[in-house]
Amino acid sequence: MNNSDEVLSRLDTLIKIQALSAVSHLSTKKEKTLFLHEAGLSPKEIAVIVGTSPASVSQTVYADKKARKG
Repeated sequence: MNNSDEVLSRLDTLIKIQALSAVSHLSTKKEKTLFLHEAGLSPKEIAVIVGTSPASVSQTVYADKKARKG
């Protein structure tokens, strides 16, 4: 692993820690998922943080968008 890869790995870890901290006050996976989505994280990144699958994240985001258009 070169220095650049090591820096990127550490940044990824820090982002995950910050994201966990940012959503710690939210009570449901749905709230956490939508918050992190609005913050610009990808479904894959959100899934790791929230403890679900990327497909579930995408489904939650889609359902929320659909409900808002309602």
